[in-house]
Amino acid sequence: MYNWKQAFRQKNFRIKYILSFIVLGLLMTWLGTFFNYVEARQGHIFYDPFLNFLRPKDVSDFIFYTTYGSAVVGLIYAFRSPYLTLHLCQMYVLLNVFRVACMFMVPLDPPVGIIPLKDVILEKTVYEGSINLKDLFFSGHTAILFLFFFFVKNPWLKLFFFISGTSVAFALMLQHVHYSLDIIAAPAFAFLSWKIVVRYFKLYQKGTEVVV
Repeated sequence: MYNWKQAFRQKNFRIKYILSFIVLGLLMTWLGTFFNYVEARQGHIFYDPFLNFLRPKDVSDFIFYTTYGSAVVGLIYAFRSPYLTLHLCQMYVLLNVFRVACMFMVPLDPPVGIIPLKDVILEKTVYEGSINLKDLFFSGHTAILFLFFFFVKNPWLKLFFFISGTSVAFALMLQHVHYSLDIIAAPAFAFLSWKIVVRYFKLYQKGTEVVV
C-alpha cells in the first residue's frame, strides 16, 4: 500500500491512471455494441487445412478456467505495483483497439463445425447476454494470455503463461471457435501492444523499481 500511496501523490501518475481507466471503461462499455454489429454482418469462410485435421470437441470449461485462472495470476502480479497496474491497463486497452480494428477490416463467419464457446463472464458483460460466433480475427483469449507472457519478468511466470496461452490456443482450435490464423496473429498483436506501451507511455522499469 505504501507504493500506491507514493504513486498517487504524483499528479502525473494520477492523471495517467484516471484517464487510462476511464478509456478502458468506455471501451468495454462500447464493445457490446460493436460485437452486435460484427455478429449481424455477412462474413467470409475460408478453408483451414489445420482445422480439418481436428474433430470438433467441446472444451469450454478448460478454456474458461485456464484463461481466467491465469489472468488472476497476472493481475496479482501487476497489483504489486501501481505502475505495473497502469502499464497493464494501457496494454489491454491498446490490444482491444487492435482487435476492434482487425475485426472491422476482416469480416469472417465462424469455422465449419464450430462448437459455441461457453463463457459466462463474457456473456454477462460485453456479449450482452448472447453467444457471439464472429468475433474471430484475432483471438482475444490467446492474445490476453500472451500479453501476460510478455508483461511478466519472472521466468517461471513466463513459462506458466506460455504453457497456458499455447494450451488455450490449441483448445480454441480443437473446438473450432477460431481459425488457425486468428490464433497465430494473437501473440503478434499482444507483443505489439506490450512493446508500444513500454516504449512510448513514459513509464519504464529500472532495476527493481518502476519510475515515472
